[in-house]
Amino acid sequence: MAMLQELDQRQIDEVITAATERRVPATVTIRHGDSWANLRSRMLALSGEHLWIAQPVAEGQTDPYGFSPADKIGLSFKLKHHKHIFTATVAGTEEMDADGRGTETVLSVCSPTRMHRLQRRAFLRVPVPPNRIVRAAFWLGGCHNEPAGTSPESPVWSGRVTDLSAGGFQVMTKDDSTSTLDIGDTIGVRLIFGAGQDAVFADAQFRHLVEEGETELLGFQFLGLAHSEEGRKALKAISSKVAEFHHVKSGASKRHARQA
Repeated sequence: MAMLQELDQRQIDEVITAATERRVPATVTIRHGDSWANLRSRMLALSGEHLWIAQPVAEGQTDPYGFSPADKIGLSFKLKHHKHIFTATVAGTEEMDADGRGTETVLSVCSPTRMHRLQRRAFLRVPVPPNRIVRAAFWLGGCHNEPAGTSPESPVWSGRVTDLSAGGFQVMTKDDSTSTLDIGDTIGVRLIFGAGQDAVFADAQFRHLVEEGETELLGFQFLGLAHSEEGRKALKAISSKVAEFHHVKSGASKRHARQA
């Protein structure tokens, strides 16, 4: 079974109904300048052709983020063994009964007609098999800001990817990248999975650094992959590779068990 699947309308309706009945937490993803921002929300209710969610709030904030009608937002939530992702259009705000505690203001969005389901296993990091080489080139700014060539003013770093998931990756490099990169920086990345294969471009955020002598291990989190057609193509390619690497790892574990 593919890790990334597109749902039909019946499946979408069933998933939205189940998520609102359980009021599962949701993440709202928005474009913020050249980067992305994730806001906390919750699936609340269906009202006609609209889906009601809790007013999205940024991490560490208490005031809700301000949206206008027709704004496009990304929405994702986890249900059972899958993560569900879709793009929605803001309709406005509504007043919802708060279980006898008066009313609360909620964000109303148009119910989705397209939704993708991603196996949660895709978000488990899997090591790149020893007989595979995955290369990464990365630079400051989003994937659309790739410099024509590396220079002191616009460096492009490179390294070997050591593990991968639909949520991010780790790269091993000897480039002097930490002198320019700060935790939280947005980078553009080009992933190459082997000779003759198309490159995959994505936005990512620098999350952590481990120094091992002259080698650096840099961890990155993918940003906004699910919320554009181009991003979904990248997500599909990445999740396919994650599934492939899981299969290789599983096969190796079974062989070792038989030999023991």
